[in-house]
Amino acid sequence: MVRYSITIFLGAFLLFQVQPLIARFILPWFGGTAAVWTTCMMFFQVLLLGGYLYAHLLRRFCKPFAAWGIHVSILAAAVVLTSVVPSEALKPTGDENLTLAIIRVLALTIGLPFFALSATGPLVQAWQSTSHSGQSPYRLYALSNLGSMLALISYPFVIERFFPLADQAMYWTLGFFAFAATCCFTGWQTLGKQAWAVGDEDTKRRKSVYDTKKENQKGISVPRIVAWTLLAMAASVVLLATTNLLCQEVASVPFLWILPLVLYLLSFIICFDRPALYRRRVFTPLLILSTVLSIGIVHLDVLAGLGLQICGLATVCFAASMTCHGELERSKPDSKYLTSFYLWISVGGALGGIFVCVIAPSLFDGFFEFHVGLIVALLVALIAVMKASSSESEMSSRKMAGWGLAMGVFMAFGAVACSLTYFLDPSFHEGVVFRDRNEYGLLSVIDEDETRRFVNGRIDHGVQSTDPAKIHEELGYYVESSGVGVSFNSLRNTTARKEAKTNLNVGVIGLGAGAMASWLEAGDKMAFYEINPMVEQVAKEYFDFLSASKGECEVVLGDGRICLQDQLRKIGSAKFDLLFLDAFASDSIPVHLLTSEAFDLYFEHLNPDGILVCHISNRFIDIRPVVFQHALDRDVTPVLIDVESAVERPTRWVILTRNQEVLSSK
Repeated sequence: MVRYSITIFLGAFLLFQVQPLIARFILPWFGGTAAVWTTCMMFFQVLLLGGYLYAHLLRRFCKPFAAWGIHVSILAAAVVLTSVVPSEALKPTGDENLTLAIIRVLALTIGLPFFALSATGPLVQAWQSTSHSGQSPYRLYALSNLGSMLALISYPFVIERFFPLADQAMYWTLGFFAFAATCCFTGWQTLGKQAWAVGDEDTKRRKSVYDTKKENQKGISVPRIVAWTLLAMAASVVLLATTNLLCQEVASVPFLWILPLVLYLLSFIICFDRPALYRRRVFTPLLILSTVLSIGIVHLDVLAGLGLQICGLATVCFAASMTCHGELERSKPDSKYLTSFYLWISVGGALGGIFVCVIAPSLFDGFFEFHVGLIVALLVALIAVMKASSSESEMSSRKMAGWGLAMGVFMAFGAVACSLTYFLDPSFHEGVVFRDRNEYGLLSVIDEDETRRFVNGRIDHGVQSTDPAKIHEELGYYVESSGVGVSFNSLRNTTARKEAKTNLNVGVIGLGAGAMASWLEAGDKMAFYEINPMVEQVAKEYFDFLSASKGECEVVLGDGRICLQDQLRKIGSAKFDLLFLDAFASDSIPVHLLTSEAFDLYFEHLNPDGILVCHISNRFIDIRPVVFQHALDRDVTPVLIDVESAVERPTRWVILTRNQEVLSSK
């Protein structure tokens, strides 16, 4: 039994350790957007489905030892072809579909080893049930989820903190080699076994809310298969939608990727290793309360604090996962249907990933998949509670409590439905002239009080007057006293500029509404680097800053850091006089733009007397120490500028320059 446990644990640990690892490699390639992680999750879920299907087919059509031989061949190929570090040739050029580009990188980098690892869980459990008849393999499933959870927890707190990415990749590869060896040894125990196990003695069938009759020995009923799929899908949708909300508003960093996934896996461990801990009368009230709280957080918008968002969304993710996985465990079949059970769970997980990453962005103009996931989870709780209550004797206290819980579920369901109606009904959103979303986030254009606002997520990213007399005035962040106004005016007023009468060459990472173009004078040039093509569409169709600019404006589609790297490699430094870092979507921080390597790149593109301007306004995280440290490391003087503006909150800027005349003018 020990050999099976070691193989299961190591395989699950490597399976989930590689997910944040490869995501960290490719995060800078795709603008640091939250969609990178959710798309990775979808890919992993679909590949997990492929691995479970492969294991199911091996069990159905091959003898145990033959299945071992086939799997050893797959492992050998994976060992030969394993490469966790993605090739530079796979970097995006800026005009690809984000989802397809990420899937391509993942498939060509870790596709085969991930497939081999994903098949190992159900296959090793099938081997164990064959060599140890009478012992349930489902506890190995809980051990597998424990390995997965430990891999995820250790990554942000240990692996990412103490090991460079290249070392992480090397150690993971060595771990995979060790796993392949242990898996080969474990499967060898099936030598001489001519048939798979036909059942286990300790699986005492408890009454299921989906199938109260004795299990049909000729097969599994279609309603039960549908129930397994929907339960797994609902939990997957809530997991990914919660992750999306967190990463869109704070930062796309491993901790916020991993927190919801850890809670999701913890629910698996509890439900399949200690099923008695799942009690409907505990987790149904938790689901009701956390649902109402999370809906309130969605409607609080910018007023919701960081702690409230993380606690509320994490709690509802855990409560929904426990509800779905608890009912999933109560309907699990005899072990002879083990691979079928895991197959349909993986089908549900993959469908949930596809719904959140592919279908929802094209179907909804907001993050309404979160509401959909909650509705399904509440329906699961309602069916379970009502079914359990109907089996109680009349007028019993347990029956009354059950119906009380059902009423609570109805109320929470009503709150979610009302919230969804509010967001979907145009009459609730007067002044909205544009609203849409894509893989990079949610964009809106809103007219009110003679102004037009460009909103990315929940935060204004450009304001223009709709009064014809003031149409070209920027009323938002980029006022005279802002970092933009101060840097433009200071540089233009230097002695060298006045004498030479030279024009400015300006670079901007982040387009927004294009308002910064209003600061250009005749002969000036400005290059905007923008990863989201929808932002360019909005800036050109709904605002006049670009078309009315006195200078020459160019929009370059692609991640700013990658575009600057490519430009430096192909044609050399851009020789910017001013370079602006203004690429925060909502309050989400693209952390790859704040690394030491990124700041080295910025200064390579700046003239010796040029100015780097960082817009660091943020509700949740103080970025000032990071920027100041980069300045000190490069012997550059940082200047902090705090300013009140016409938007809802003050803005904060940091100017970095070696130009002493500019510094003395502050």
